Amino acid sequence: MKKCHFCDAEPAPAFSNLQSVSLSQLAMISINIRSLLWLSAIFRVILIIYGEWQDSHMEVRYTDVDYLVFSDAASLMASGESPYKRTTYRYSPLLAFFLIPNSIIHRSWGKFLFSASDLLVGVFIHSILKLRKVPEDLCMYSVVVWLFNPFTFTIGTRGNCEPIVCAMILWIIICLLKGNVLQAAFWYGLVVHFRIYPIIYVLPIILVLDPLFFRSGLKPKLQNWSSREDKTLRSSNKTVAFVAFNKVVTAQYFVWFFCLLPLILPWSNMKLKWEGLSCILVWIGAQLHWLMWGYLLEFKGKNVFLQLWLAGLLFLAANTFVLIMITCRHTYSPVFQWLEHPTLKNAEKNN
Repeated sequence: MKKCHFCDAEPAPAFSNLQSVSLSQLAMISINIRSLLWLSAIFRVILIIYGEWQDSHMEVRYTDVDYLVFSDAASLMASGESPYKRTTYRYSPLLAFFLIPNSIIHRSWGKFLFSASDLLVGVFIHSILKLRKVPEDLCMYSVVVWLFNPFTFTIGTRGNCEPIVCAMILWIIICLLKGNVLQAAFWYGLVVHFRIYPIIYVLPIILVLDPLFFRSGLKPKLQNWSSREDKTLRSSNKTVAFVAFNKVVTAQYFVWFFCLLPLILPWSNMKLKWEGLSCILVWIGAQLHWLMWGYLLEFKGKNVFLQLWLAGLLFLAANTFVLIMITCRHTYSPVFQWLEHPTLKNAEKNN
């Protein structure tokens, strides 16, 4: 039978320039993935504790307002009632079930659960890159991009459930890389039930699978990903575009593509010193500009609708610029290559 093997795709030279910085490289090698996770976990615990203080002493609460909705729904479920009696609860009942300990153990239980999922995303990023035979130091750089990204480590500690979704999406990728298609199908169905947006990945997943095996009744196989059909890049770009052009903009949506970004960084030709830095500054600048007007409208009640709309257009332009830069500076690489086998060739001829 034709088998799937991972290609030894070399990282892009420009990204590999990070290796020339000896002190940085030595520091990264000396910190293994376990130490990095422990450091990240301690940092997140501190943020959760700080969040309790900020909620009690400052005008702007650290805890996400949705977390209060989750907790109320979980309390209803714990008392044997429907979580949907909470008028603004519009999520999976599984989420309310997972947060039942909020009303039994401590109200911050869910934050620890979401932060643990956040760390799990880091583990899965490392696993995916190792499966694609990326050097350890580049794997660590990519994991750091997720674990110490201010937009990601605040999402879970503020009580948002998106890290659970990100972890499931990356686990689906791992299942596909290992050829566990049925397991990937189960988790994909679960994650779409949990949050509807991962439905946008259905086309890339279908393109990976060979319809021939569904017709013949044989076990599905993974389709060859050619050098111009990098599905990891397509999924990442599709998510960036989906968030950027969405009529609703909120900070938690950025996590959707931040979890995929580390998977394509090792194949980026973008120079960190100029192009990478310009993308970071443009995106963060447009984001902070948009948040400023949003704060004035939501918390101060000022009539800044026009300014907020213009800030939204600017933010859309910034996202589009980053998307174009990522695509243009990406080194396309096959994820799978085939080993031919005569038996499978005969089966394909017969079909």
